[in-house]
Amino acid sequence: MVNRVFISTLGSEPQVVTLALYLLRLQGIECSRAVVIHTDDSVPAIGQALRDLRAEFQGRLWQGIDLELRPILAGGCPVRDISTEADAHAAFRTIFQVVQEEKRAGREVHFSIAGGRKVMSIYGMVVAQLLFDSSDRLYHLLSEGPLLKERRMVPRPEDEVRLVPIPVLRWQEGAFILGEIMRYEDPLEAVRSRALARQAEYERLDRFVREVLSPAERQVCELVVREGLSNAEVAGRLHISQKTVANHLSSIYAKLSQHLPLSRERPPDRYALIQALSAYYRERGEK
Repeated sequence: MVNRVFISTLGSEPQVVTLALYLLRLQGIECSRAVVIHTDDSVPAIGQALRDLRAEFQGRLWQGIDLELRPILAGGCPVRDISTEADAHAAFRTIFQVVQEEKRAGREVHFSIAGGRKVMSIYGMVVAQLLFDSSDRLYHLLSEGPLLKERRMVPRPEDEVRLVPIPVLRWQEGAFILGEIMRYEDPLEAVRSRALARQAEYERLDRFVREVLSPAERQVCELVVREGLSNAEVAGRLHISQKTVANHLSSIYAKLSQHLPLSRERPPDRYALIQALSAYYRERGEK
């Protein structure tokens, strides 16, 4: 059985937690844990939302789900609201730590960013980019009609409410990068480390293109990777034969295999070339 955790940011509307959990259950996704990230519960609206959640989770519907309420802390003290840069950093750090702990425990993460301040949702998306793997999911909750206004914890059949998956463009390109990110306790350090790694990777690819490939090979490589042209189209663009294009590509593949780490499951080909260099050409165009 898959070990899953549900994570949610929370503001003053406790139903965003249970509605999302309920909709996940309808999809056959059962979570054994629910972690709710919130600001200071001494604020009346937040305190009431947490009391409502605790009471709701005492009911039979949520039996078997371990509820954890995680406050956002700065210097060991709960943050009352996300109103300063320090508050925002504390929110980022808390969200990062919660997801990191669950990933280290081997759980599949289902994360709703429907509750709380908008900045919490933004940091939730950044943390998903940093730490998610292909099994994890990020969601937002869409609702129309009286459901949210009535603060009902569970929808009725006629209610218009949807749990919408949010695509996550993950920052890691493989287990090595994810393992590096998981070492950090401070997400800002993880972001800085990833930025340095991306710059080092760009420089390595730049050396390969500029110093390893010949001028003719560079022309062919750029047209194949950046524009996705076929051999015939490259030949027409450069006014050379298709055989010459094929020879250049064979040489590029051999150099690619020698100078850049690639999967050993199959020899380098057009797909491997595009996969290896597409980010480089995209970044070069932005510089």
